[in-house]
This record gives sequence, structure tokens and C-alpha cells, in this order.
Amino acid sequence: MTSWDIATPTSLGTAVAKTEINGGQPLTKPTQAQTLIEVVPYMSSTGNMTAGQTNLTKCIIESNSINLLPKQFIVPPIQAGLGTFGSSLTPMLDTVECNTPLQLGSTQQFQIYGENYIANTVANKLGVGLHYSTAQTNKKEMFYDSVANETATGTSATTVQGENLTINDGTFLETITPVLVNGVVTAGESFIGSMSISSNDFENSLPLKVPCQPTSVALGSAIGVGLAKQPVYKNIHMGMKSSCLISHNLTIDEAQTASGNFAVGYGYTKNWF
Repeated sequence: MTSWDIATPTSLGTAVAKTEINGGQPLTKPTQAQTLIEVVPYMSSTGNMTAGQTNLTKCIIESNSINLLPKQFIVPPIQAGLGTFGSSLTPMLDTVECNTPLQLGSTQQFQIYGENYIANTVANKLGVGLHYSTAQTNKKEMFYDSVANETATGTSATTVQGENLTINDGTFLETITPVLVNGVVTAGESFIGSMSISSNDFENSLPLKVPCQPTSVALGSAIGVGLAKQPVYKNIHMGMKSSCLISHNLTIDEAQTASGNFAVGYGYTKNWF
């Protein structure tokens, strides 16, 4: 038997700051639950979005009673447009697999946070749905981490190095979440690019190059820019050393008038299966 619960949407403010959602309170799991199967983050702006500003946010799940760290992943971003744009598009909701074991009969709690990568004029709200099971999991638990800071794309059609990230105690890299968003939008200029992931601590040198979700921009002075779905590349199963320094870079295939931003998140396992 499974059930769902909600960590209620809470404003993250306009600054770059880690903010606890669910009204600033921990969320207690159902006593019957023995597994956190997955979570679904969902986000919206609290008012009129500002041209050239994107809601680029990470969700962080912590606990004082459950051994689940790290669980830090990027929420599908909401992009703004150009001028007095008439519409924005909130990406489709998607699940983040967890398979976290829970203690039967306990009142274990989650502390769930949101943190914006980029400061905005208008605040955004973040909520999270949690999917529980009364059965014990027999699947490998997933852990997630993402880079601490976004990187500017620059304006040239070139390759830009992003921020490195070290994963400790991992065994297999399973997912890659490449994120590419506009900054100030220019009519007729679209973002298209790919991200390359590499490490000397991987078990082999097979390429890990994945496309980012492109964004297309039309003509005019009031343009909305939408990201329909944030891609997550799964089933990678790349072996890692116990301390794995991962690099990523972005290749932009069209020059831009104004710079955007990019970031990346990784999902991995800690046990051999």
C-alpha cells in the first residue's frame, strides 16, 4: 500500500538563501511507512515575473532521524521572457526516485528546503509531494547532489567550464540533470547546447555527453520563453571511486547577445547491487 503527503509550498524569498518549506516546519512521516519511494518538487512564481529573470532553484531534503544524505537536486526551472511578456511556462512535474528506508512505527521527520541559485525581483514558492510505501524497499537508494553555484554561459558559440563537484562514498553514477536557462532574452536568438561530464575517478573513459533542453525565441518585443520539461538522463551506471571529482562543461552551438546560466545535478548509489 502506498500514500502521498505534501510539504506545503512556502516562499523562498528573492535572495539566494536556504529556506525551509512546509511553513518552516519539519514533515513527519506516516508511522506505517517503511519506504520513501519518490518525491515530486513543484514550484511557481508568487507574482508577475521580471523580464530576464529565471527561477533556478535546488531542493534539499535533510533529516535528524533518517540516514538519507545527500538529497539535493535541481527543480525544473521557470524561465521569464522579453519585455512585458504575456505568458510563462511552468515545466511538467516529474518524480525524483529515492527508495529511502524508513522505520516502521516511528515518527521520523524530514526537513525540506529550497534555495535559489539566482536572486530575483519576485519571490517563488516551492512545495514537495512525498510518495510512501508500507512495504520495505528492495531497490537501491538514490542519492543526489548538485553544483553549489550556477555558471554564466557567456555569449560566444564555444565551450565553457562549469563548477566541479566531489561525490564521496558513491559507487555508481546513475543520473545526470543538465540545466541551461536564458538570462536577458533577445528576439530571434535561441539556446541550443550540450553538456559533457568527465572524471578521472570514473571506472572508464566512455563519453558522457548529453543534450540540454533547447529554448526557442520568436520575434517581437514581448516574448515568453518556455521550458516544457527538464531532461534527466537515467540508467548511466558509471562506476566511481569512493571520492569522485566530477567536471562538467557546456558547449553552446549558437552565439548569443546576452549570457544565460547553466548548472548540473547528479544522482548516484552508495551500495553494490
